[in-house]
Amino acid sequence: MSTHRIALALVLPLLLVAGCADEEPTADDPAESGSSAAEIDYPEEGVDLVDPPELKGVYQQALQTYVDFERGRRLAAREGKVGRLLSFNAIARVSDPFREALAAYGGTTTYDGDVVIEFLDAKTRDSVLVLDICVDATALTVPDGAPTQLGEATRAPQRIEVTNIVGPWRVTKAESVDGTC
Repeated sequence: MSTHRIALALVLPLLLVAGCADEEPTADDPAESGSSAAEIDYPEEGVDLVDPPELKGVYQQALQTYVDFERGRRLAAREGKVGRLLSFNAIARVSDPFREALAAYGGTTTYDGDVVIEFLDAKTRDSVLVLDICVDATALTVPDGAPTQLGEATRAPQRIEVTNIVGPWRVTKAESVDGTC
């Protein structure tokens, strides 16, 4: 009898692991699927991402850092304060202008509407991910007198740099570039 118990104790965990190994993420569960979807929406923040690049390894982490930064940037305009998504995913030189713009604005009216981010190009090199994006904010409702740092109802290209700073990835540059998209 004790041999059967020992065998059961050894085999049962293996069966449980084997049974769970067949479970794969499905397209119906976007939280568990990869970023290969053509469009990813964050309705709470008013951000729609179109054609995000398919990156591997650490560069996928860098891309997620940018996505979280973008969500934080849009939330700051919606809520009137800089939150963790923005401040944690960007260096101070990038996040402080948002904090300063919100303090100077002091408005109680906040932004509304969606911003569509189209990914135009992604380049990787060592510890840097450079993203060329098109920010379509034409559906953005901008309050009167709001600073342009928080967003404008335009469509314009931007360049984003995400750098690995001794472990964590951070947005180190987010600037408008000349041209149209």
